[in-house]
Amino acid sequence: APLNAPEGAPLLVVGDTLEGLRDLARAARLRNFGKRIAVTGSVGKTSTKEMLRAAFGAAGRVHASDKSFNNHWGVPLTLARMPMSADFGVFEIGMNHAGEITPLTRLVRPHVAVITTIGEAHIENLGSRENIARAKAEIFLGLEKEGAVILPVDNDLFSLLRDLAHAAGVQRIITFGESRTADIRLDGYRMRENGGDVSASVFGAPFEFSLSAPGRHQAMNSLAVIGAARALGVPAAKAAAGLKGLAAAAGRGRQSRFTRKSAAEVLIVDESYNANPTSMAAA
Repeated sequence: APLNAPEGAPLLVVGDTLEGLRDLARAARLRNFGKRIAVTGSVGKTSTKEMLRAAFGAAGRVHASDKSFNNHWGVPLTLARMPMSADFGVFEIGMNHAGEITPLTRLVRPHVAVITTIGEAHIENLGSRENIARAKAEIFLGLEKEGAVILPVDNDLFSLLRDLAHAAGVQRIITFGESRTADIRLDGYRMRENGGDVSASVFGAPFEFSLSAPGRHQAMNSLAVIGAARALGVPAAKAAAGLKGLAAAAGRGRQSRFTRKSAAEVLIVDESYNANPTSMAAA
């Protein structure tokens, strides 16, 4: 049948549009010699992805997922769009059901995989938080050889994530959190009106930096980012410099104030993007 397209328009005709997009994504990956970072988790994926974009932007040219392009269309589209000249590619990977992350991580082939946390998002589909952890851990299955994973050591399912990483052949695990055992440890946090000051320990060395995105949960996200940076040889100070000017996005913690006649000033914290129990508790 004739194609309903403007005369002279360039066309790429394929038997299956999704598989055609995946082919474009694979071609973009193979022509690029940069490093790829993938992030998943019950909450904090997009905020952490934007932090990764900012942090690695201080060390080179970064290509990253647009908005929340994290599904079976968004991930290959992001990869297909990756320029040959990008030094780093940052990919957000989401899921609603078990088995959905596996083909996406095998498409991206990340050098670093980050799991932000394990909460209760999509528990209606997966039945338990243990099953959620197993579904998120599928991200390990596409990791490049000798790649690293960044895991939340304070989460009660950390041991399961660690065991699943080892079962997938992962050799390098970097942990973040408040535990004394964390490689990237939060030692203190002081929230300011438009951000916060973080006191941390990076592989035993004290390190302090500031964030423009307010909230202790954002500080925890930033520790995962520092871990990813260190895994790829980017100094913590350089990554933190990239993070410094990154403000919270609309719907993900952005704050605004307004006043009304005969009324006190009102502070609005916009956490409207998500409403699962973990994200609302963080807000």
